[in-house]
Amino acid sequence: MKKHKILLIGYSSIAKKRYIKFFIKKKIQFAVASKSYKKKIKYAYKQYSNYNDAINNSGANIAYISLPNSLHFYWAKKALLNDYHVVIDKPLSSKLHEILELIHIAKKKNKLISEATFYDYHNQIKQVKNILKKDKLKFIKAQFIIPLPSKNSLLMSNNFKGGVIMDMGPYASSLHRIFFNKKIISAKVVIKKNLKKLPVSFKIDVNYNNQNFSGLFKFGGKYKNEVIFFTKQKIISIQRVFSPPDDLDLNIKMIDKNNDKIKNIKVSKDNCFKNFFIELLKKIDQKRNSFYFNRIKQDHLFREKIEKKFLKII
Repeated sequence: MKKHKILLIGYSSIAKKRYIKFFIKKKIQFAVASKSYKKKIKYAYKQYSNYNDAINNSGANIAYISLPNSLHFYWAKKALLNDYHVVIDKPLSSKLHEILELIHIAKKKNKLISEATFYDYHNQIKQVKNILKKDKLKFIKAQFIIPLPSKNSLLMSNNFKGGVIMDMGPYASSLHRIFFNKKIISAKVVIKKNLKKLPVSFKIDVNYNNQNFSGLFKFGGKYKNEVIFFTKQKIISIQRVFSPPDDLDLNIKMIDKNNDKIKNIKVSKDNCFKNFFIELLKKIDQKRNSFYFNRIKQDHLFREKIEKKFLKII
């Protein structure tokens, strides 16, 4: 890890709380480029107030884009063209042609590019997948609801490409990839927008012939972060799914349909970002720079197909 250097472009709240904490713990050198944050950032080997200056002079080999959604494509492309491996906060982009362009540049430059959707690197997802190997999955019901963000939040900004689809859409598409990844027979998507035409809720129902996926993703309401898996024999529920804490134990609740017996399975605390980023560094070391390409395309092709063929806006 010591041979890698990270240029963090953007000093977002998640970068402060999660990324930098990990870099420091693992003694990974990092520089930060931020236009708004002027105070000295502890342990950063260099700070920049200009993104171009940072890209040209940081000496890092990995650029981590943690900027508002509207800036992801531009600065990811800039970093790739300047020979960085690139990691981008979800979503990479809202437009498939931009995603394909970035993948094309990454292939040409022999660089890795990855979208940072990493909740599935937590042990609770791994344990659920192991359970499902023994009992075929029939139906998934997901709910991710957060209290309405403040009007000044980037999540509520049309200019910065906020909204629930950009923020939570990657979770819906990744659930499809992780647990189904098969032909969609039929689907229905209903999107609700606020008075400023910003999507604040979407409900998705997908039929895969003998399996189904239903999800509600919403700004505004009592916090809920749950996925329930239904098999022929069991009902399995997990909490804090899409933002699992790294300092708390979690619990898998499993109900046997035959006798209503409840089993609670402890999931020891785990750091999904650490697991994701260590894998990413290994792929770079192994020169497996195309490792994430198909994952990116799968997720965004799912979102585009759902939105184009099955969308209803109210």
